[in-house]
Amino acid sequence: MTPKWFPADAAPAWVGKPLESPVMTERIAIRYAAPGDEGAVAGVAAVVQELHFRERPDVFNPVNVEQLRDWFRRALSAGERRVLLAEVGGAAAGYAVVQDGERHEDAFARARRWREVDQLGVVPAHRQRGVARALIEHIAASARAEGIPALELNTWAFNEPAHEAFRRLGFIERSVRYERPADAPPSS
Repeated sequence: MTPKWFPADAAPAWVGKPLESPVMTERIAIRYAAPGDEGAVAGVAAVVQELHFRERPDVFNPVNVEQLRDWFRRALSAGERRVLLAEVGGAAAGYAVVQDGERHEDAFARARRWREVDQLGVVPAHRQRGVARALIEHIAASARAEGIPALELNTWAFNEPAHEAFRRLGFIERSVRYERPADAPPSS
């Protein structure tokens, strides 16, 4: 199935093709999720959501798989975001949600385009086995094919394992974001 953002006759050769990882003995198949895949994607997203809620309950909601399923159902129907599903042996092993960003040149910064990896998650049983790498390489290949020069993502400060994984995948730290409650006094 050709994703709706590619004309049927212009889809890059990699669309729908499984990628192989030298780390795993089983193939990692990367494909664009379609309506009907929301349950599988929500199941992987729930693992990530649990970590986020555990670490920052002031920001994140508790895991509610039905709400996650509904969110992915809407995202897959709207087509504004691209949702990729990684499968190993036919079972969901990871997912990514991507969307394109663009900034027009102004007095402060140059114009630029990028592909934002908004969400990335791998189930614990498949971590450090090439699933995240396969997803990122698939995303990078699609960006190159569309003339988008860079991938970007952000991660929460508490998620050190993700920071290390992203470094191994070729990402470099570019900016640091801080927060402070409005009523907190400045430290000395």
